Amino acid sequence: MLVKILLTAAFLLAMMLNPRLLSAKDSTKTHNGTKLRTDDNSIREGLTAKDVIDTYLKAIGGREKLKSVKDRTTIMLGDMMGQTLNIFINQKAPNKLRQTIRSGEMMQTLIYDGTKGEMILGDKKIKLEGKELDKLKADAEMNFLFNPAEYGVTLELAGIENVDSTICYKIAMSSEGGAKWDQFYSIESGLKIREDKEYETPDTNLVQETYYSNYREVDGLKFPFKMKQIFGSQIIDLTVISIKINQGLEDIIFEIRD
Repeated sequence: MLVKILLTAAFLLAMMLNPRLLSAKDSTKTHNGTKLRTDDNSIREGLTAKDVIDTYLKAIGGREKLKSVKDRTTIMLGDMMGQTLNIFINQKAPNKLRQTIRSGEMMQTLIYDGTKGEMILGDKKIKLEGKELDKLKADAEMNFLFNPAEYGVTLELAGIENVDSTICYKIAMSSEGGAKWDQFYSIESGLKIREDKEYETPDTNLVQETYYSNYREVDGLKFPFKMKQIFGSQIIDLTVISIKINQGLEDIIFEIRD
């Protein structure tokens, strides 16, 4: 769950910098306007969404190794519209999150304390509710994929798609609150290659795509060190600078103050 938490924050930051990028995006198409082919007939008989997730968990290091992670600190750099993004992410098991994005004089902070979610944009605080809070809950839970049903999320093996020449299983996810998103896992490697999330705006529904690549091992676990986020006409390139595990993060940094 390393970079999923960037989705809401980067999306809102991009709207602040350039609201016009939200126009002309069909939620059924990829960024180049070509709808991907789904071939349900190619799925092996008896294969389930849980099987695909279990293969992914094994590919990145295994359940026992993942359970040993008590906290994680990630530093990333991004490029958006020629502007540099500095991104700092703190996570603490089981489900605490703090993320800060800086771009020039602008700063945005996303916090989830295990119950409540909040976005801070400058001096303005935005309480996250409904579908957005549902997504944030899943993103903040470090071991969400161990048992998605525990968090009210259902999984469906929705087909097979070609993602940038990688054949992937498509897993459709939906929460009790109505949030929906899709994840794509390489059939060959088991690794996650792409994730799509849909956001509602006053004018249209916008799909944000995130592509994952350059997986590297850190303390026995594999993480993607390159990401690309696409929404509307905007592309954000992200590079992981460092990942540190079990640094003893204090609970106070995840507090939401009224």
